Amino acid sequence: MDRSLTASALGLDPAAASSLSTVVGFAEPPPAPLGPASEAGPVLDLLGLDGADRADLLALWPDEGWPRAARWLLDACYARVVADVGRPGWVDWPDLVSAADARVRCAPVYAFVAATPALVERHARLGVGRDVTEATLADVGRHVAKNRDMFGHVGLELPVWIALHYRGSLFEAGRLQYEPSRLGPGGAVTWYGADAGQGLPEELREGRPSARLHIPETGPLDPVAVEESLKRGRAVLAAATGGDVPVATCTSWLLDPQLKRYLDPGSNIIAFQDRFTLLDEGAPGDEDVFRFVFRRTRVVPDEVRATTRLERGVLDLLGRGGHWRARTGWLRLP
Repeated sequence: MDRSLTASALGLDPAAASSLSTVVGFAEPPPAPLGPASEAGPVLDLLGLDGADRADLLALWPDEGWPRAARWLLDACYARVVADVGRPGWVDWPDLVSAADARVRCAPVYAFVAATPALVERHARLGVGRDVTEATLADVGRHVAKNRDMFGHVGLELPVWIALHYRGSLFEAGRLQYEPSRLGPGGAVTWYGADAGQGLPEELREGRPSARLHIPETGPLDPVAVEESLKRGRAVLAAATGGDVPVATCTSWLLDPQLKRYLDPGSNIIAFQDRFTLLDEGAPGDEDVFRFVFRRTRVVPDEVRATTRLERGVLDLLGRGGHWRARTGWLRLP
């Protein structure tokens, strides 16, 4: 399939054509097993979809009136989900933000809806707790809601993130999310160099099993909730991977020690930072900060208003010519 022609048929910006590379291989995918809208309630409940997002998805539910290109995209996304089950790491997904047609923007959401029963069954087979399954799936609704918050309409900006859940590469246990991985550098994630690695304990050497910690936007980073999650995380990872995972890493702007200039020493964020041993100076983090603090896709200090201590600190550092960093830290799981 020609990616440029496909992008045009989907109403995407030409710059997004290259992002279709991971689905154009499914030129004639079979229809995704998506039931009628009248039977979708239980799955939409599991995905945490409610309010305007739920209403829009039900109103747009795939039928014979869908454009051919949009239906192909839905089915190709579902085929991608099925093909990637068990595949570790990150896999690129289409960038659909520029699509004017809500059916195109929501095609991955419907693909994930179709794939949800298989994910539930797979978790049960592995021995992953039902509460973990439900919390993991509820992240879909959070990200669809975030899309509306950021762009003003229904859609899913980052299907690449939600695809992790459906591949079996992310599990939410209490306050934190766990991504089975192996120690080593990759993207914004850093690790010890070869020289430092020689003196590390075996469980900290590059290539050893680990978990990447992620922090869902579910409220304060309450230290008790974090501790309870860490205590449970190792057992969840054992069920998911079939082996012991003693070490976890986290790469986030929340680990930037510069936050200590602006937050109370007893704050939840500082308590979270203090759990970790930090590595090198990390990667640029300004864009991450604006995405998570101000719900903006770009660093635009002049377009936002600070109302909290954290927000004021974010803008103060930038105003002084500084920059936020996404730092990597590690800890041993209890």
